[in-house]
Amino acid sequence: MLICRKHWIVYTLNGFALFLMFLLPYGIYRLLNLSSVLELTGKYYYLAMFFYVAWFLLLWTYFFITWTNIYLDEWIITDKRIIDIEQQSLFHRSVSDFRIENIQNITVREQGFVANMLGYGSIHVETAGEKENLSFETLPRPYKVRDMITECHDKCLARLENSGISHAVHNLITES
Repeated sequence: MLICRKHWIVYTLNGFALFLMFLLPYGIYRLLNLSSVLELTGKYYYLAMFFYVAWFLLLWTYFFITWTNIYLDEWIITDKRIIDIEQQSLFHRSVSDFRIENIQNITVREQGFVANMLGYGSIHVETAGEKENLSFETLPRPYKVRDMITECHDKCLARLENSGISHAVHNLITES
């Protein structure tokens, strides 16, 4: 069994964007040189602090929702099926599973210099039948995942062939 989550670069990029947004109020304050224009005393000081704290609460909420949506996206690969768990929003999750023997094609893409250097990419699994195909973006070591899926697929097909069932039933199982 293998559990696959997003590559660490996704967390790093989101964290960097969040850090820039964290520094944004201070940057605006310094850029516009408001310290000489605005003297934050009395009620203006408390109003500025209120907006500053509200900004940080919004950033914290953004961080929590984004991290939850990214971290809870995962693939679980077993010797019989692939389970795709996709967190679509904070309270909405989609779970689908596909039998290993129904796999028809696996495509791996590593696009760009950074993806090649850090070893992440996307993997697309096409299955037989009417179900939608699987896709997973920014997956670490996608070639290793592809090799594991292929190995499980071969073992599953060998099990079906050695089980003594007829060829027609075997085709029926692998096509549906």
